[in-house]
Amino acid sequence: MSRDDYSQRQKAKDAEYARQYNEWIASLPADKLRELKAQGLDVPDVAHHGNGSAKGDAADSPLMRIGDDPAVLPEPEPEPGPSAAASDAETIWATVRRVLGEVLNHGNARLTAECIALVSGLGYDGATMTEIAKRHGITRAAVSKRCVELTEMLDLRPSRAMRSLTARKSYRSARITNTSSNELPPHPPEPES
Repeated sequence: MSRDDYSQRQKAKDAEYARQYNEWIASLPADKLRELKAQGLDVPDVAHHGNGSAKGDAADSPLMRIGDDPAVLPEPEPEPGPSAAASDAETIWATVRRVLGEVLNHGNARLTAECIALVSGLGYDGATMTEIAKRHGITRAAVSKRCVELTEMLDLRPSRAMRSLTARKSYRSARITNTSSNELPPHPPEPES
């Protein structure tokens, strides 16, 4: 396709847009037309294709004067006080201490370590909660519960190996609804002898 073909098609599209815009303007009540005129929107704005932008070349804009480029302005001096790196380091160490505390104080350190690897996504080697449960001789639900506890404690979003928060809420609601509708009626009173 040549540039001339594109230009001709674009001119036709621009002309059709201008025609429809003018028809719409003509159909408006006088008060709406005054509002549009005040905003400079009473005429169609057809892009001038080929010269950089709808309003011309950006380099011609007064906003692009020499000296106004924020990229070349000097960086502001940082305010005195604790550095961001120090506070980041303290946050990291606080998290490491909590993780180590969980591993050391839990009855099954290996299970906790595997769950931390799963919820962090860092050590995700494809092991599923079902596989972890089999290795430790517990239910998948127990592994899931431990993983949820860890994500809440560490303020993490569920990893890709876990159900999303939305899915968990949905499953919980469905389980509550199902459980409440399947409740057994109360036992009749024991006959007195």
